[in-house]
Amino acid sequence: MNPCHVCQEPTKNKCSNCNQVSYCSVQHQKQDWKTHKPSCHPFKIAHNEQLGRHLVATRTIKPYEIILKEAPLMRGPAQISAPVCLGCLNSIEADDHIECTECGWPLCGPECKSLDEHKAECSLTKARGDKVSVTDFNGPHPLYTCLSTVRCLLIGETSPEKASKFQELESLESTRKGSNQWKADLTSIGQFIPKFFKTQKFSEEQIMRAVGALQINGHEVPISDPPHVAVFYTASFTENSCLPNLAKSFNKNGHCILWAPREIKKNAHLSICYSDAVWGTADRQRHLMQTKLFKCACVRCVDITELDTNYSAIKCEDRKCGGLMLPIKADDWNGSWRCRECHKQVQKNYVERILERAGQDIHSMEKNVESGLKYLKHYEKWLPPQHYHMSEIKILLAQLLAKDQQELMIVPDDRLLLKLQFARELIELYEIIAPCKFRMLGTLCFELHSAIAEQTRRVALETSLSPKDRLEESLFYVDKCVNYLQYESDIFVEGHMLKQAKINRDALRMITRIS
Repeated sequence: MNPCHVCQEPTKNKCSNCNQVSYCSVQHQKQDWKTHKPSCHPFKIAHNEQLGRHLVATRTIKPYEIILKEAPLMRGPAQISAPVCLGCLNSIEADDHIECTECGWPLCGPECKSLDEHKAECSLTKARGDKVSVTDFNGPHPLYTCLSTVRCLLIGETSPEKASKFQELESLESTRKGSNQWKADLTSIGQFIPKFFKTQKFSEEQIMRAVGALQINGHEVPISDPPHVAVFYTASFTENSCLPNLAKSFNKNGHCILWAPREIKKNAHLSICYSDAVWGTADRQRHLMQTKLFKCACVRCVDITELDTNYSAIKCEDRKCGGLMLPIKADDWNGSWRCRECHKQVQKNYVERILERAGQDIHSMEKNVESGLKYLKHYEKWLPPQHYHMSEIKILLAQLLAKDQQELMIVPDDRLLLKLQFARELIELYEIIAPCKFRMLGTLCFELHSAIAEQTRRVALETSLSPKDRLEESLFYVDKCVNYLQYESDIFVEGHMLKQAKINRDALRMITRIS
């Protein structure tokens, strides 16, 4: 029994959404809803010494359920950025922008001058006494390196209600201090801000703490071109996992949407991937150590086979063996590798030569079907079919093999079968190791649905057999596509794909009912 949140009467009833606040009656729950709504989520913020603050599910979360929608505390240009409008954060051209009349910073138009986002650097620049002059619009601009940090430093003045929340966020300053990245940030931001803006308003310690908080808690937000960085409060408490149970979307306003691609059990810790789940383990570990300053020990990282997919393995040096080579120690990807069949060992430099050449060839190759097929044929000598480099090429080919409906109708049968094969393989693989990559999975499901529908059309023309089974499979994958992409805004390519997928799904539902 817990006291009712309104009248304190003992009750067994709790809010069904968050499972944390008690009410003795529906009337009292409705009465308190306006107050309770902002904090009514199916999770709680917990704390322990190892993880610090983290999120724990307070009930079972259903597949595709949204658990959080959150506006940013701060948003601004990426640390490495070409000149962008300091209102909407979209790219601007040398001959197509205006300058803020008060500070000189470039804007894309007068409507962006009054946006709250621009207040921080505008006020600091006015106090400097000299307007900013940005004349080089080609490539990263050094002045933009410090702007998001400035916005963090002045959040107490521009958004006082958000300042206390920002101060709660971890900066890992004691861990970062003295590292190469910290030293570079000290020069380009910590020492630059007082000098450029002619201010003693911030201490070096304050500036470097803001830099750390921004780098540790920042999210890349793709609603602008180029993407910008934003800091969210509650979303910052999600743990890292390279096999996360949450996916992260953004609406057209830049608000973060966290949702569950699969069911999440009560009391489970909630996680997102701080790195890129399509990378191999060595690359993810390296990236996390460089940017977030920790070594991941999630279920995928501690399993050298990456959930039996051998996503990072190479083929045994002995061509007669047919086995796969992986690091001898699961926690040391820089050590020797050993074949899991014949136990032959090779040094890391042998592996590096293969992977570096394979990566360089992807980077330099022409992105067309023939080049992709040639790559797969060449590297099958060293890499297994599910290796991350091979999978990257298959993702490309699954989309290039008939890029639209017109091409799909005339693509040769053997190429159509390849499209079907690659799409099926990739969906099966990434639903195991990267269920959070919903944009990629949604796209692959749409490609597979379209290819199955085209194959069905061809079979129906040649035989009198009922195509119902194939149509139902096509419907199955377009349904998956809709589920994966359902929270994508129409400002993204995937948002437009979602609209078409819904049309196709409704048509297929009608056809399968008739047949």
